[in-house]
Amino acid sequence: MEILSYGAAICRLAVPDGDGDLMDVVLGHETLDGWERANESYFGVIAGRIAGRVPGGRLAFEGQERQLACNDRGNHLHGADGGLDKCLWEGEPLTREDGTVGVRMRYRSPDGEGGYPGTVEISATFLLSPENAFVFETEATTDQVTPISLAQHSYFNLAGAGQGSAESHVVQIFAEQVMSTDENMTPLGVAEAVEGTAADLRQPRLLTEVIPGLWQEHGDLYRLSGEVAMKPAARVSDPHSGRVMEVSTTHDFLQFYTAAHLDGSIIGKGGQAYPKHGGLCFECQGYPDPSAGFGDILVRPGQLQRHRTIYAFSNEETRS
Repeated sequence: MEILSYGAAICRLAVPDGDGDLMDVVLGHETLDGWERANESYFGVIAGRIAGRVPGGRLAFEGQERQLACNDRGNHLHGADGGLDKCLWEGEPLTREDGTVGVRMRYRSPDGEGGYPGTVEISATFLLSPENAFVFETEATTDQVTPISLAQHSYFNLAGAGQGSAESHVVQIFAEQVMSTDENMTPLGVAEAVEGTAADLRQPRLLTEVIPGLWQEHGDLYRLSGEVAMKPAARVSDPHSGRVMEVSTTHDFLQFYTAAHLDGSIIGKGGQAYPKHGGLCFECQGYPDPSAGFGDILVRPGQLQRHRTIYAFSNEETRS
C-alpha cells in the first residue's frame, strides 16, 4: 500500500490473486499534480468532516444551526471545498508484534474549517495484516460539540485499476434497508426496505444485471443490519481474477457507489482511461444528517470517537 500525505489518499493497493500475482486494485492518478488538481472523484481519500450529502448544507444539532457550502446539486458533499481530502496530513510508520504494518496519518482541523465548529484532532491508521486484510481505523477528539463522520473513499476494481468496467463483479450487501433520497440525491431521513427493489443485494448478484435498475445507476446508502460492534457490510468478487473482498465495519451505514459519473475522460494510472463503472466504492460511514435520528455522529469534548473498517482479501476459483 502507498499513501499520500495529500488527502491521506491511498494511491496504490496491490492484492494477490490465487497464483500470488499482485495487482493494484484502487483507482487513482499517475502524478501528484493529478491528485491536487483533478481529484473531483475523491479517489482514495478520507471524506469528511461529514462523508456523504448534508441536505441543503443545513447542519442542525443541539440547538446549533450552521449553513455549509453546497457543492453537489444543492447539498454539501464530503466537506466541499473545506474537506479533509484537500488537506496535508502528517504520517508515521507502524509495525506491530503480529506482523501487521501500516501508517498512522494525523491532521488538526481548526475551528471553522469547512464551516464546521470546533478544533478537531484526527488520526487515521492504515494497516496491512499478515492475513491480507486492509484495516482502516479513525479516531477524533474535539474542543466543541461537532459532527464527525469519516469515510475511506477508494474505488476498487479487483481485476486491476484501469482494467475496464467492474460490472462483471459480483456484489452482496448485508442490509435490509436503504435510505431514501430525492431526484438530487438529497437524503430524506427515511429508511425503506430493499425487498422487491433493484437495491436488494442481500444475495450475491452480478453487477451488470443490477446497475440498470439503480437510481441514476449510482448506488444507495444502506443501513447495515445487526447490533454487533463489528458488522458485516459487503462482499465483492471478481470471477475472472478470483479476488474477493469482504467489508466489515463499526459504522451503521454503507454508501455503495458504482462510479456512474466516470466517462473515460479521466486518464489514470498507466495512461488508462477510467470508464463508467470503472471502480466500486464501499464507503462505511454515519448518517450525514445529525438531526435525522439515525445514529449519533456528534463528538463532544472529553470524548474519543473511534471507528474501524476492515477490507479483507482472499481468493476463490476463477472463471475460465
